[in-house]
Amino acid sequence: MNNLHHYIESIRQGESYFSFERKSNIIAYMLAAIHFITCIIFALIPLITLSIINGCFGVFYVTIVRNLIKQHKYTTALYISLLEVLLISFFETFCLGLTSGFILYNISMISAIFYFTFVMDNFKKKEIIPLVFSLFCVASYCISYLLMQVMEPVYLLEESHWPNILHIFNALVTFAFLILFSFLFIWEIKANQGKLASQNKQLHEIAHKDPLTRLMNRRNMNQILQQEMDQLKSTGKRFSLILGDIDDFKKVNDTYGHDVGDYVLVTVSEIISNSVREGDAVCRWGGEEILILVHDPLGPAANAAERIRKNIADYHFHYEGHDINVTMTFGVSESIPGYRLDALVQQADEHLYTGKKSGKNIVVFQTSTNTIS
Repeated sequence: MNNLHHYIESIRQGESYFSFERKSNIIAYMLAAIHFITCIIFALIPLITLSIINGCFGVFYVTIVRNLIKQHKYTTALYISLLEVLLISFFETFCLGLTSGFILYNISMISAIFYFTFVMDNFKKKEIIPLVFSLFCVASYCISYLLMQVMEPVYLLEESHWPNILHIFNALVTFAFLILFSFLFIWEIKANQGKLASQNKQLHEIAHKDPLTRLMNRRNMNQILQQEMDQLKSTGKRFSLILGDIDDFKKVNDTYGHDVGDYVLVTVSEIISNSVREGDAVCRWGGEEILILVHDPLGPAANAAERIRKNIADYHFHYEGHDINVTMTFGVSESIPGYRLDALVQQADEHLYTGKKSGKNIVVFQTSTNTIS
C-alpha cells in the first residue's frame, strides 16, 4: 500500500515512469482499439464497408504506426495518425451526418498536437506547427458542418438508435483524449520543473561548493564574510575566524599518493563540519587550508579550534591498508570594528604560520604565547 501511495505521489509530482516510446505505443493501441470498437458497431448496424475500413485502420495502427514508433520515427507516426483521424472524421461525418459525432474528433486532435510538439525536440517551430494544425482542425470542422447543412449523409440512420450510440461513443472518446492529453501536458510540465530544479541545485552546488570536500568554496565564503563584516559595522556583533592547515600534507601525497591525500582531505572536512555548530560556516580556503567562521569571540573560538584539533588528532585515518598520521594546525583571529576583512584573514594566517614554526598540531591566537596544544 505504501509503494502504491509512493507511486501515485511520484506521478503527481511529474516523475516519468514511462518512456516517450511507451506512451506513444499506448496511444497507438488506444486509437487501434477505437477503430476496432467502431468496426464492431458498424458490423452490427450493419454498414459492412465502414466496418471493413475501420478494421483496416485498426490493423494499420498496431502494425505500421507501431513499427514507426519502434524505429523512433515519431514525427512521421504523429503526422500519419493526425491525418488519419482528420480524414476518418470528415469521411464518416460525410457518410453518417453530424448526429454520429465523428466531427468531434477535430476538437480532440488540437490537444494532441500541442502535447506532441511540446515534448518532441525535433520540431523547429514549436509555436507555429500546433497553431497551423489547430486552424486546419477548425477549418475541417466548419467545412464538415456546412457541408452537412446542404446535403444528406450517404447512410440515413435516423429511424434507429444507432446515431445516438455513435454520438455518445464519439463524445466519450473525444472527452477521453482531451483529458488524457491535458493530464500528459501537466505531467510533462511537472517533470520538466523537477529536472530544472535539480539542474539549478547542481549549478548552485557547483557555484558555491568545493567539488571534492563538499565544503563551501572560497567565493561563497567571501560573500558570507562580507555580510558578517557589514553586520559587525551595524551591530558590533563580533565573530572569529579559524584558519587550519593539514600538517605535512605534501608528505602524505608523496608517500601514499593523491588518492590517499583526497581521502585525508575529505575526512578532515567531515570531522570539522561535524564539530561546528549550525550557523557557523566551513570553507575550503585553498589546497589543504580550511577556513571556519564561528559566531564567538576569541576565547570560545580558540576552544572550538582546540576541540577540532583534538578530534582530528584522535581520529584513526586508514585507507587501503595504510594507517596515516594526520594532525592539523590552527590560527585564530577575532573581528574588530574598523578592521578590513583581508586584515582579519591575514591575522589568522600569521597565527597559523606561527603554529607551524612552533611544532605544528597546535592552536595559536593573538600572540606566540597564546597557544593551545
